[in-house]
Amino acid sequence: MTPRDFGLYIHVPFCGAICSYCHFVRTAQHDLDLRTRWVEGARREMDLWLEHCPSLTSGTRQLATAYLGGGTPSQLEPDLMTRLITGTVDRLAHGPDLELTAEANPESLNSEKVKAWRAAGINRISLGVQSLDRGVLDLLGRACDPATARRGLGLATEGFARVSADWIIGPGLVQKNLLAELSEAVDLGVTHFSLYILEVHEGTALARDVHDGRLALPPDSHTEALYLAAGEHLEQLGIAQYEVANFALPGHESRHNRAYWQGRPWLALGPGAHGAWGRRRHANLAGISDWLNAVEQGQLPVGEIDPLDRAARRLEKAILALRTREGLPLAWIPQGTFELDRGEREGLWDLLKGKLVLTRKGFLRIDSLEERLVQKL
Repeated sequence: MTPRDFGLYIHVPFCGAICSYCHFVRTAQHDLDLRTRWVEGARREMDLWLEHCPSLTSGTRQLATAYLGGGTPSQLEPDLMTRLITGTVDRLAHGPDLELTAEANPESLNSEKVKAWRAAGINRISLGVQSLDRGVLDLLGRACDPATARRGLGLATEGFARVSADWIIGPGLVQKNLLAELSEAVDLGVTHFSLYILEVHEGTALARDVHDGRLALPPDSHTEALYLAAGEHLEQLGIAQYEVANFALPGHESRHNRAYWQGRPWLALGPGAHGAWGRRRHANLAGISDWLNAVEQGQLPVGEIDPLDRAARRLEKAILALRTREGLPLAWIPQGTFELDRGEREGLWDLLKGKLVLTRKGFLRIDSLEERLVQKL
């Protein structure tokens, strides 16, 4: 990637069912008419960006990565997905090595969609597996059983050379079962994993279940032990950790996500999508109807704009560096922010070539470390 390259994120807000923990902009109440209207809206939003941002058509910038997230992009019919890509991604100048990722859930992926996606230019798939254990899937409110999840993994790995799979570390997990699941996925051909520790967000069904005592979360010590064991197991299988939650076979890291952590610009389309361009961050209107009404009236559907000053940009750059295995340059850390020698003795980080590089144990303390940077920078 060159300094002039950029990314594109498209938020597809449709789901077959709402998972108990999900707090993103999404709906399970949709039909073909709404999905079609949304695709046309995304195409119109791209038109508006091309009108408002001359550098996109000047030939001086090139699209390097695009990511279709959600929600569940695999809820779109094959022809709608093709129309979405031709009206957005294909409108932007890009080279033959464009990384184009689409998220899918196992229950809404089929061979027809795999074929159509490949024909449309999608060359990387991110599958929301979360678990291969029926009890864990039920606790998470997933509309998927283990057999369907395995079928989805098979379709993904047979159809794409680059496959990422999400796993959630939360209640109901047994360590030996989790490690066996990860091994099974590697054997099938998964080359990238995202391991997420379950978070409870207000307003979700999960938060209500926890608050009302219907679900007890495991102690932090248990969750942390699972994270450490899973990370070590993936390393032994040749899947190296390169960010807090992300692990990949060498050469299969997500270029799109790495661009985020490197502070590169990206456009964002769709309701609730967040983008970064120049020295500002922006968030689209979160309501699907509000977003549709804006783009159909010829207005960019931006709801919030955050112009970052120099201090904010410096803080963001430091926090993003801390999340990766490349590490945070010591020169960026104000004196007294961290007890460097103590943290190294405790195994939280290594001090290598002028950088503070978090260990896997250190990644478990990322929130408190980021708070220290906020206080000092």
